[in-house]
Amino acid sequence: MVVIKWRKRLPLFKPPVYSRFPADTFHPSPGKSMTHVNILRHKRPERATRTFALLLPLLAMLTAAQAQTNSRQVINFNNDWELFRIDSAQQLKRAVNTRNGNSFVSQFNQETVTSKRLPADSIRAQETREALYGFSVEYPAIAQAGWEPISLPHPARYEQELNPNVNGFTGICYYRKTFHLPPGSADKHNYIRFEGAMHTATAWINGRFITQHAGGYLPFNVPLDGNVHDGANEIIVRVDNRDNVNVPPGKPLARMGFLYWSGIYRGAWLVTTDKIFITDPTDANTVAGGGVFVRPQHISARSAEVVIRTQLKNLAAQSSPVILKQTLINSATKARLTSVVKMTIAGGATTDTTQSITVPHPALWSPDAPHLYTVVTEVWQNKRLVDEMRQQVGIRKLSYTRAGGFELNDRPLRIVGTNRHQDFPFVGNALTAAMQQRDLKRIKEAGFNFVRLSHYPQDPSVYTFCDSIGLMLGDPIPGWQFFNANEVFSQRVFSDIRQMIRRDRNHPSVVMWEVSLNETYPADSFRIASSRVAHEEYPGDNFFTAGDTYAAKHTAWDVPYNSWEDPFGRPQDVQPEQPGFVREYGDYEFGGDRSTTRVTRADGEQALLQSAWNFQWEHNLLSGPQYYPWTIGDATWAFYDGFEATHNTTSNWGSVDIYRIPKFSYYFFRSQLPALQPVFGAANKPMVYIANWWTPADQPGKVVVYANCDAVALYRNDTLIRQQQPDHGPDTEYGDFDKGGHPFDGGNARHLAHPPFTFTDIRWQPGTLKAVGYIKGKPVAEQVVHSPGEATRVGLQDDTEGIPLQADGADAVFVHARVMDANGTVICTDNATQVAFSVRGNGRMISPAVVTVRGGIASVLVQAERGGGIITVTASSKGLGNADLRINTVKQ
Repeated sequence: MVVIKWRKRLPLFKPPVYSRFPADTFHPSPGKSMTHVNILRHKRPERATRTFALLLPLLAMLTAAQAQTNSRQVINFNNDWELFRIDSAQQLKRAVNTRNGNSFVSQFNQETVTSKRLPADSIRAQETREALYGFSVEYPAIAQAGWEPISLPHPARYEQELNPNVNGFTGICYYRKTFHLPPGSADKHNYIRFEGAMHTATAWINGRFITQHAGGYLPFNVPLDGNVHDGANEIIVRVDNRDNVNVPPGKPLARMGFLYWSGIYRGAWLVTTDKIFITDPTDANTVAGGGVFVRPQHISARSAEVVIRTQLKNLAAQSSPVILKQTLINSATKARLTSVVKMTIAGGATTDTTQSITVPHPALWSPDAPHLYTVVTEVWQNKRLVDEMRQQVGIRKLSYTRAGGFELNDRPLRIVGTNRHQDFPFVGNALTAAMQQRDLKRIKEAGFNFVRLSHYPQDPSVYTFCDSIGLMLGDPIPGWQFFNANEVFSQRVFSDIRQMIRRDRNHPSVVMWEVSLNETYPADSFRIASSRVAHEEYPGDNFFTAGDTYAAKHTAWDVPYNSWEDPFGRPQDVQPEQPGFVREYGDYEFGGDRSTTRVTRADGEQALLQSAWNFQWEHNLLSGPQYYPWTIGDATWAFYDGFEATHNTTSNWGSVDIYRIPKFSYYFFRSQLPALQPVFGAANKPMVYIANWWTPADQPGKVVVYANCDAVALYRNDTLIRQQQPDHGPDTEYGDFDKGGHPFDGGNARHLAHPPFTFTDIRWQPGTLKAVGYIKGKPVAEQVVHSPGEATRVGLQDDTEGIPLQADGADAVFVHARVMDANGTVICTDNATQVAFSVRGNGRMISPAVVTVRGGIASVLVQAERGGGIITVTASSKGLGNADLRINTVKQ
C-alpha cells in the first residue's frame, strides 16, 4: 500500500476566469502558466446566410456526390485502462443513523452552510491547486507501482459489503490509459468525452494538465487539440470522491440518504472530427443551443413543426462555404423530409443555424406507441461530407393543468410512476448500458409508465432505452437535503440545470424536468431562478419544470410536487393554480425509518404482504377523486431496494430487492396491466399471482391473489374452496400508520384498474394452493403454489432479462441459487443455508463467494471478461450437492 503524506491546505492562487453560467469544467489556455488559467470561450456567432427555400438542384448534387469517409469518429474508449487507489481519507467504522424517527417528517435532515462565503473563482482555484499539488506528490510515488487493469465503467473499488455505507471507498484514485488517435487525426479536432466520474476529475494528457471537472453526474470533455500526436499518448485522470460541500449534492456522505460511490463509473468516448464540425453542447456553453437541438412544436394529429437548431464551429484560419442538411426519417416507415441551407463560416468562428421541417400526420410518441424519428445532420464542404450526426427523437405534446391533469398528445394519462437509484451492490454506480436496460425493462414490465431518476441525471443509455420502450422520465439535478449559500454552489446548481437540459433535451421520454434540489429549503427566490434558468434553455410551451414546495411560500414550478400534512394528506397549495404530483409514496408515511414497507424475503410472507398493502392503500387513495386529476399521478419510493450512508443494512423500501428479485408488491403493480390489450414493452397478459408461500399456519387466514381477471377460483389440493369477484369494499382510513393499519380488509381498491382478490378464512393443509383466473367466464391464467418440503438440492438461474451478458469487461448479472425440495419448490422460510459459488471460463465473481440464503435464495454478481465465450457458475451447499449454470456472453 502506498502511503501519501499530505500538506496542510495551500494558500489561494490567482483564480481562473469563468463565464456567467459555466459548465464546471475549465481548461488552461495554451502557453499560460498553471497559475493563470482561463476558460476557453467561443467567439460570438457570426450572421450566416440562410436559404430556406426548397433547393432541388442542391439536393440532387448532395445525393449524387460520392462522400469521403465521414470525418466524425466516435470510438469506444472503455478498454485498456489501469487503476490505482489511494485510500487517503480516514474511514468511519459504523454508520450513524440521523434519520431514525417514525414520523414522516423525521426523514428531513436539512443542512445549510452559511459561513465562509469565499468568491466562487477563489474556491475553484483552490480545488485546482490542491489537485495539481496532489498529483505532484502522489503520482511519482505510484507511477511504477502495480496498477490494476480494468474496463470502464468501473468503481474505484468493488465493495464486498452489501451496504458499505460510510466504509465504501472514499479518497483519491487514478486512472490511466495509453492510446493512439485514428490515423491522420492529429491535425483534426479531438477530445475525450467522459459520461461521469465521482466527484472531481482532473485530467493530464502526456504529462500536461488539461482540465478539471467538478460534479459527479454530468459529462465533461477533455480537449486534445495541440496536446496529442500520431504516436502513443497517455491520459491520466485523478478522481476525488471525498466530501465537498461546494459540489452538489454537497452533503457529507455520513449523513446522506444514498451513496455517492466512486470512480469513472460511466463510459468514455474518443471523438474525432474535421476542423469544421458540429459542436458538443457540453462545451459550447450556449443558452438553448450548442450541438443539434431538436424541438418539436405546434403539435397535433394533423401536423407538427420540428425546429432544428445546429451550432457549427470552424477551427480553420480561413472562411469556408458549407451546406447544412437536415433529414428527418420516420424510423418505422423510412419516410424522409429534408431541409438544406447554405452558409459561410468565417475562420475561427462559431455559428448557429435554425431550420424547420413540417411533418404531416406525425407518428406521435407515447408509452403505448413510442414512435421515433431519426434526425441526420450533415455538414458538407466542397462536395465532401465533413461531419454527420444521427440521433433519435420523438414528437409528442405535453400538457399539465389543474383541471385536466396530465395530457399526452391531447389525451388524459395518469402517471403511474416509481423512483430508481442507478446503483447495484458491489459495483455501486458502475453499471453498463446493458445493466441499465435490464433494470428499466423490469420497471416497464411491472406496469409503470414513469420513472423519477432520483436524485440526479443518470447514464445516457437510460434515456435512449426509455425512448425506445415508452417509459416516461422525470430528470432531476443532483441534490439532497443540503444547501450551501456560497456563490460557487449556486453557480454549480444553475450549471447542472443547463448542462442536464443540454444533454437530455432531445429525448421524448423526459416529460418533467426536476430543477429543484431534492427536499432542500433554499430561499424562494433561488427556486424561482432555477425554473427561469431551465426555461431559458428550452423555449416554447412543450417544456415543464417540477420541484419541491416544502417550506416555501412562492415557487414557480410548472408541476409543483405535493407536500405533506399529518396524519395523512398530500396538499399542493403553494401554487394552487397548478397541478401537483406525488413524487414519492409508500415508505416513510408507514412508520418512518422503521416503515412496515421496508422488508425482505427473510422477513416472511406476512411482512411482504404488509408492504404490498401499504402501496395498494396509498395508490388507490391518490388515484381517487380526492386527488386525481389535479394530482396528475404518483411515484413509489422506490422500485429497487437501496442504500443509505446512515444505515448498516440495505434500505428495503422497494418492490424488487437489491438482488433484483421481486417482492409481492411487484405483482400487485403488474396485475394493474390490462389482460387482453398489449402494452408496449410490458409483455402483459392475463395473470394470477398467489401472494402466499403456503407454509404451515395454526389458524385460518387470508390468501391474497393479484390478478387482472374478472374472477378467481381458489383450490386447495385440487378441491375448489370458492370462486369470487375482485375486492369491492369501501375505502377506509389506514389506521395506525406505525403498526400496519388494517391490511386487506376487502376494500381500498375502488380506484384501481384491477383490485386484488382477498380470500378469507382459508385453512392451511400441506400440498398445493391453486388460483385460476377467469375473463368472461373462461379460464385464462393459472398458478400453483406448493407447500415447501425438505431441502434436497440447489438450482441456478441467471437474471439477464433477455438482454445477453456483454463480454466487455464490465457488464454483470446476478446469478441466483435457489434451495429447493424434490418438487422444485423454493424453501422460502430458509434464512440459514450457506451456498458457495465459483466461476470459471470467461467471467469472474465480484461479490462474496459464500452467501447465506434469504428466503431460500442466495445471489452473486458475475461479470463477463472481454472477448466472448462461456461462463460456468457452480453453486454448492452441504448436503444439497452441486449445480452448474452456463452463461453465453456476447462479444462486443
